[in-house]
Amino acid sequence: MELRHLRYFLAVAEELNFSRAALRLHIAQPPLSQQIRQLEEELGLQLLERGSRPLRLTEAGQFFKTEAATLIAQLEQAVAGARRIGRGEVGWIGIGYVGSAMNLLLPPVLRRFHTEHPGVEVLLYEMLPFEQQAALLDRRVHVGFVRPGIDHADLTEESLYEEPMSIALPSDHRWAGRCEIAIAELADEPVVLYGGGMARGIDNSFLLSVFRAGGVEPKVAVQSQYAESALGLVAAGMGLALTAAGFGRVPRAGVSFVPAAAPSPSIPMKIAYRATERSPVVLAFLNITREIAAGLPPWL
Repeated sequence: MELRHLRYFLAVAEELNFSRAALRLHIAQPPLSQQIRQLEEELGLQLLERGSRPLRLTEAGQFFKTEAATLIAQLEQAVAGARRIGRGEVGWIGIGYVGSAMNLLLPPVLRRFHTEHPGVEVLLYEMLPFEQQAALLDRRVHVGFVRPGIDHADLTEESLYEEPMSIALPSDHRWAGRCEIAIAELADEPVVLYGGGMARGIDNSFLLSVFRAGGVEPKVAVQSQYAESALGLVAAGMGLALTAAGFGRVPRAGVSFVPAAAPSPSIPMKIAYRATERSPVVLAFLNITREIAAGLPPWL
């Protein structure tokens, strides 16, 4: 599959007419029709209902249109950004992060960095810790906000703060009004597990270690890719979830957050970067991050 196949298909999907799409693309209609058929053959499915008047997309075609448009937009954004950087108009910094970094630390860091360095393009990528490690080593990002951490000889890792953990539970759960919940009390409760190779956020091996340290082998009711999805499953009554306490700072319909009882488990927020990093832009970003992290009040 080539990029032109996506562009040709999008033109047809938006015009719903081969003639208009061919005019828009400045090509003849027969080659356009041939290209679309080649795309369908490669995918092994039908994207267009050709017998209908007007032309209609199949359900698969509608989905492919949405995804293809997103890919093209991302590509165009990448090309435009690379050209600006290549012309020397702006610098750039790539930032990998786990989702929970947005709960407390990353927004004020980005706000101050943008104020002090308005000409620098910031590219954000939500990633798993192991994805961040690969991106740092491949120089696709400059820094990564990770938890519980990564370990590689070519990377430097600094702990920024420790965040306590909470129990996320449906708002109508019998424990929703409590001041705290001990991990040991979760032994008979269904659990929504997330993380590991599936998700962006806390690796589920860490979550399992917290449960087991509390003497619990969790009864996993359902697994989710992402922490945000896990909280949606909690709201749906599928089970309880162990989360970083910062998720409770944002109101979520149908979900209550209760602190984990002492000895309260916690998880570090760390920042990782290449040990050989010398970019002034990156070093400025690191300093801003350290200052804001150091100025955070004791955990709320």
